[in-house]
Amino acid sequence: MKKTKTDEELNNVSNEAALVNEAATDDAKKKKKKKYTVEELLNNDDIELVDEYGRRRKVKVKVHESKLTKRENRMGYFFVFPYIIGVIAFLFYPMVRTFWYMFCRVRIANNAIVTEWNNFENFGKAVSEYVTFKTDITALISKMISYVPLIVVFALIISMFLNLNIKGKGIFRTIFFIPVIVTSGPVMQDLLNSSNSISAVDISIITNTLNSMLPPFLADMLSTVFGNIITILWYTGVQILIFLAAIQKIDTSLYEAAKIDGGSNWECFWKITLPTIKPMILLNAVYTTIFLCQDTNNNWIIGRITYVVNNGVNGYGQGSVIAWILNVVVLIFVGIVFLLFKEKRDAYAKQIAKNKKFEKKAKKLVKKQAKKTAKNAVKFEKALQKEAKLKAKGKDLRGGYEDV
Repeated sequence: MKKTKTDEELNNVSNEAALVNEAATDDAKKKKKKKYTVEELLNNDDIELVDEYGRRRKVKVKVHESKLTKRENRMGYFFVFPYIIGVIAFLFYPMVRTFWYMFCRVRIANNAIVTEWNNFENFGKAVSEYVTFKTDITALISKMISYVPLIVVFALIISMFLNLNIKGKGIFRTIFFIPVIVTSGPVMQDLLNSSNSISAVDISIITNTLNSMLPPFLADMLSTVFGNIITILWYTGVQILIFLAAIQKIDTSLYEAAKIDGGSNWECFWKITLPTIKPMILLNAVYTTIFLCQDTNNNWIIGRITYVVNNGVNGYGQGSVIAWILNVVVLIFVGIVFLLFKEKRDAYAKQIAKNKKFEKKAKKLVKKQAKKTAKNAVKFEKALQKEAKLKAKGKDLRGGYEDV
């Protein structure tokens, strides 16, 4: 009989162990499972949303996407994929290689590029042998300062005229966009070699007037603008289209409400049109800056890079140095343009943001205090349970003091 009792006890113990293991595996599965469907959250009460300290558990909800959404996502990835490959292959990788070439002596041996580390030797040679480097950089900066505002303002004015109800708007839009298609290397070179100034106006009179009224730096810069006004206006095709698309998206009810309140066209432009298309002004300013820096007719540094790479002893290294200096200058100018035209929040929006930050801090402090309180409550409850167990065992809890 003792044997049978022990067998039954062993079976009971094994069953209890199996139940404990099943419960442990279920708990482990619940812990491993990070995402739940909406139906599981609504119908299953076993999902613990709060831990033992009263904190909310992070539960991710799995949402079933529709077939249309999945198809749109696939098409989006399909159209973006070539651009990502192009950026990695033709932009990111060459930039990394040229950065490495700046600190190396580069030579071609057996149809392979061999590099030898030479510290900063390329920097000194590139700047010392490029005698007109400072002059070309100054000329490029002055052109960007003068050309970028002129092109952006002219594109904005033309786009507003093209948005009016006039006959032949499509013809005028085509005329202003034709230079974007026609302006190739030979065509633009012929235009630059010819007299591209305003033939109906004497440029010398304008130049003398500017020299007498303005400092030499500003006078020379504006004289160059007037001398190349036709070439500059040829660069406004893409900007006109961007501004025209932005203006056409403005809700006409805003203008109607302003007209009812007695607003003039000038006030509507400053209060409605300009604030609405301000992001497009930033886009066109950045686009114009990069376009002018990439144009070999306006940027002689690109020609110098080509010459050094093809004819220099260490052409790849010195060319990389000049290219990276140009890149830094362009990035600084683009950063300045971004700071000038970025959207600024008004005082009311800033106060709302400050209030939200204060509320977040207050909520964090409240949550932190609640967590501490919950932890202290758990510790106190455990201490009471421990004390009760010790009393049940008959142990003295008075710190060793007994009644005599």
